[in-house]
Amino acid sequence: MEVSINNEYYIGPTTIAILPHYHHEYQTKILDAEGTFFTTERPLQIIERSCLKYGADYNGRRNAAVYHTNYKQKTPLLLSGAQRLVLIPTHSPEHMHCMWIMFHQIASVESTGEDTSDVMCNHFVDLQLNISSQTMRTQIQKAAVIYSIFCTDQKVGFSFMVNGRRPVKRK
Repeated sequence: MEVSINNEYYIGPTTIAILPHYHHEYQTKILDAEGTFFTTERPLQIIERSCLKYGADYNGRRNAAVYHTNYKQKTPLLLSGAQRLVLIPTHSPEHMHCMWIMFHQIASVESTGEDTSDVMCNHFVDLQLNISSQTMRTQIQKAAVIYSIFCTDQKVGFSFMVNGRRPVKRK
C-alpha cells in the first residue's frame, strides 16, 4: 500500500477506517483500498467535512440515527444513503482513541482477550481494537439497523425493541 499525505481527504466507498494517529504533526491515519494516508486533521474533522460533501452536517446525520433507533451512545453514522456508507465508532466520538470503521468493509471480528479484539476488513486489513469483540459486534448490529433503515427499500418492520423504544415504523 502506498503511504502519502492528504489534508483534504473525503470518505468514500474505498475508505476502510479513520484512525487517530499519535504523531506531533499528523493527527489521523486513513486506511483506504487505494493506500494509507496521513493528515493533520483530527478524525472528526474529516468526518464532518465528508458529511457536508454528501449533503448534511454531522449533527443532522447523528440526530436522524438517534431519532430512528434511540442509539444515543457510540451511534453509527450514515455518511451517505446513496452510496450506502455507514461509519462505526469504536468509542465515543470525542474519545481520543475512537476509531471509525466502515460497515461495508468488515469481514469478521475475533476476540483476542477480555477487552481486545481483531477486526478483519476487506483488502487484507487487520485492526487490533481495545474493545471487546462483544462490544464491536454490538456496534456492527447497530450499524446494520441504520443501514436497513436508510439504505434499503425494504421498509423493515422491526419486531424487537431498540434500547427500550420501538423504532418508528416506515410506511
